[in-house]
Order: sequence, then structure tokens, then C-alpha cells
Amino acid sequence: MIRDWLEDKLADERTRALIREAVMLVPNLGKLVARLAGDPRVPVRAKVFAGIAAAYAFSPVDVIPDFIPVLGKTDDILLMALALRHVIEEAGVAVVREHWDGPDQVLTVMIDLIGAITDTIPRPLRMALNRFLRAG
Repeated sequence: MIRDWLEDKLADERTRALIREAVMLVPNLGKLVARLAGDPRVPVRAKVFAGIAAAYAFSPVDVIPDFIPVLGKTDDILLMALALRHVIEEAGVAVVREHWDGPDQVLTVMIDLIGAITDTIPRPLRMALNRFLRAG
């Protein structure tokens, strides 16, 4: 059933084009993260939070196990989006654009998407996390 759905999706040219474009973003995202990690204008707390979020995303231990369809990756995606949003807010969009190798339109869409994802997190939880990250 899932295999049939996947085969149907991969047969669709628009889906294949979207997958190709997403795969092409991976090197740019990797370079962006590495450059931001080395930039002294990005606060250490933001770098640490992003590192913890990445370690959590790649860890086999999760609050919601990854084998649960759809929900399994939700905690990873939300935490990574929060970390990226925090880095962008702390460093500034200008610094992020300075390190971005891809098209400006793609970065703008990515920032908007990160904002939309993090806006799904309940406001009190987002505010508490922001207070914690900005403390000290």
C-alpha cells in the first residue's frame, strides 16, 4: 500500500522535480549551518541550542519514537525549526543571507516555513523556551 503510493508519487514529474530541488538544498544548508557555527556574530547559546537540537534529531531516543508514522518525526522537526528560528533571530537575517549560497527566494521561503512550523507550538511553551534561551 505505501509502496504503491510512493511509486505513484515518484511517477509524477512535479514530485520528482520537487525531490530534486530539495536534495539540491542539502549542500547549501550544510554550508550555512557550518558557517553560522563558526561566525562570532552568532551567540554561543544559539549555537549550543542548535547543536543540542541536531543531536536530538539524529538520536535514536525520542519523546515520540520515529517508527510512529507522521508523528515520529514531528518532535525532531519542531525542535530543529525552533533552533533554526532562534539562530536566525539572534544572528539576524542579514548574517544568515551573507552565509547562504543558494537563491535568495529559497532562503526567504525557508525562513517563512520555519516560522510557520514553530508557530504551531503552543505560545506559552514558545515563550518559556525563548525566555530560557535569552537568559544569562
